Amino acid sequence: MPLYAILLLVIFALALIGLIYILFWGFPPWINVAVLRLTLRQLLHDPESLTSIGVLDNTLLDFHSGCLTDVSPGYMARLRDIDRDGLALMRQYDPSSLEGQERLTARLMRWYFEQNLRGHCFDYHWRPGQVFLGPYPVNHVYGVQVDLINFLCNDHRIKGRRSAKRYIQRLNKVGWKLDGLKESLQYRETMGIVPPRFVLDKSLKQIEEFIALPLDNNPLVTSLQERMEKSGRFSQRAREKWAGRVKYVIESEVVPAYRDLAAYLQGLLPDATEADGIWQLPEGGDYYDFLLRNHTTTDLTAEEIHQLGLKAVERLTDEVREVLTQLDKPAEAPGETLAHLMGDPQFHFKGEDRRQAIIETYQRILDEVNQRMPEVFHYGSMDEIVVRRLPDYKEPDSPIAYAQAPAIDGRIPGTMWINLRDPDNVYRWGMRTLAYHEGIPGHIYQLGQAQGIKGLPAFRRMHYFNAYLEGWALYAERLGWELGLEDEYSNLGRLQALLWRAARLVVDTGIHAKGWTRQEAIAYMVKTTGLPERDVTTEVERYIVAPGQACAYYIGYLKIVALREKAETVLGDDFDLKDFHDVLINSGGLPLNLLEDVVNDYIDRESGLVG
Repeated sequence: MPLYAILLLVIFALALIGLIYILFWGFPPWINVAVLRLTLRQLLHDPESLTSIGVLDNTLLDFHSGCLTDVSPGYMARLRDIDRDGLALMRQYDPSSLEGQERLTARLMRWYFEQNLRGHCFDYHWRPGQVFLGPYPVNHVYGVQVDLINFLCNDHRIKGRRSAKRYIQRLNKVGWKLDGLKESLQYRETMGIVPPRFVLDKSLKQIEEFIALPLDNNPLVTSLQERMEKSGRFSQRAREKWAGRVKYVIESEVVPAYRDLAAYLQGLLPDATEADGIWQLPEGGDYYDFLLRNHTTTDLTAEEIHQLGLKAVERLTDEVREVLTQLDKPAEAPGETLAHLMGDPQFHFKGEDRRQAIIETYQRILDEVNQRMPEVFHYGSMDEIVVRRLPDYKEPDSPIAYAQAPAIDGRIPGTMWINLRDPDNVYRWGMRTLAYHEGIPGHIYQLGQAQGIKGLPAFRRMHYFNAYLEGWALYAERLGWELGLEDEYSNLGRLQALLWRAARLVVDTGIHAKGWTRQEAIAYMVKTTGLPERDVTTEVERYIVAPGQACAYYIGYLKIVALREKAETVLGDDFDLKDFHDVLINSGGLPLNLLEDVVNDYIDRESGLVG
C-alpha cells in the first residue's frame, strides 16, 4: 500500500476514534489533546515502541511493524526537536488556570521536556528508552546490538502470513539499523568517547557468539518457529518455508551486518580506557548531575546521595544483625554470614529439573500473593502473570531478574524473566522478595494497573519515572512482608535486598563521582551484602553503563514510605491503605515532588482541610 494511502487511513481512523470518544465521553481537555499529539509524534519515529505497546500491530492501522527504529545521530536530533516543541507547547498552559489531573499533566510534561532538553546539552547523550540513559549506544547490558535481537525474538507478534512477512522486512533492515548505530559510535569517537575496555570486550563476545550460532539454533529462527506454532495459523510445511526464508535473510543480511559492527568495535579497542566512571568524559561531572536528577527526580547531589547511602547501609546492617541473632546465627560480620547462608545446600534446589522447579516455585509465590491483593488494593488480583527463563544469549550479562509489563491489548501477559545461568545462585529465602519486586505487587502489578487508568493521556499511563517505578517495587517487597507471607529467613532476604539497594547509592556515586574502580565497587558490595561476586560483578557493570539508574531505587522507596507514614499519622483511624494505594497508582508514574503534592492533596481532602 502506498505511503500516502497509509497516512490517509491513519488520519481517518484517528478522526473516527476521536468522534466516538466525544460522543460517549465528551470532549477531552485541551491539555490531553496536546499530550496525545506529542506522544503520537514520538511514536511515529519509533516503530519498535509501537510494537511493544501492542495496540496497532496486525490491524488495519499497522503501518510500522515492518520497520525498525533509527539509532543514528539523526534520531537524537529529531527527539531534540520534539522536546523543544513539547516544552514550547506546554509553556502555553498556565498550571494555575487548570485543575485536578489537567494541572498535574501540565506540570509533569513541562518537567519532562525540560529535563530531556538538559540531556541534549551533552552531545554524547544517548536515550534509547525510558530507563537506561548514558553515553554508550553499544554496551553489553542494554546496547542496541543485544536489545534488537531481544525485540525481534519477543516483541514482534506472529499472527499470520502478513506478520511473518513483516518480520522478514525487519530482518532486512538490520543492516540499515546497525549502520546508523555505527554513525552514532563514530560521532562519539570524534569527541574522544569510547566505552571502557571491558564493555567493548563483553559486547564483542556477545556478537561473536551470535554470529557463530548454527542457523537452526539462531534465536531469530527458533523464536519464529515457536511463535508460528503457537499462533495455530501455519501448517508444518508453511513453518518450514518461512523458517527457510528467515535463515536466508539471517545469512545474507543479519550476520554480515553484525560482523561489520564487530569489526568496527575491534577498531575501538586501542582507544578504550581502563577507567569506568563518567567523571572522565567532557563535562562528566555535570552530565552525572543530570543523570542523577533524571533517575531520582530530585536535586540531591552526588555527595548527598553517597552519604545517604553510607548511613542507610549502617542502619540496615544493624537490622540484619538483629535478625541473624534471632536465628542464632553469627552476627559480627553480617555480609559473611549472609554469604554462608546463601551457599547453604538446604536452601537450594536439587535434581536434574531444578531450573524448572525454580520457575514453578516463583510461579507459586506470585499466584499466592496475587490472591491476597484484594486485601490491600481496590484493583484486586491480576488476571495472569507468568514466569519465564531468559534466553541463553541474554543470561551472561543480564541481572538476576526483570519484569516485562503486560501488553495493553492483553495478548502478552505480564512476565517475570528469570536468569538461570547458574541455578546454584538461587536460594529459597531470597525468592519471595524478588518475586514481589518484579511481579506482584511490584512492577508488573503497578504497570498493569496504570495502563487501565481512565481519563489520563496515554503518556501518563505508559511512561514512568525511575524513582517512582523502582521505589514502588521496593515498597512492594515491604507489602509482601506486611501481608505475613514471609518466614524469618524470607524476612532476612527482604533486609538483604534493601541493604543491596542502599549499597548501590554508595557504589554508583563512588564510581561516577569519586573515581572508584570497578574492582573497588565490587569488593565493597560483596563485603556489605554477602551477594556472590559474579552477580555483584554483573550489577556493578550495569551501574557503569547506566550511570545514576541504580540510585533511583532506594531514594524512591524512602519517599513512598515517608508519604505513607505521613498519611497514617495525620489521618489516624481514618487512614485506609487501599485508598492510599489508589492515590499512588491512579496518577501514573510521577517525579517524586509531584507524587508528594498528590499525596498531600489526598491527606488534606481526607482530613477535611479542603472540600
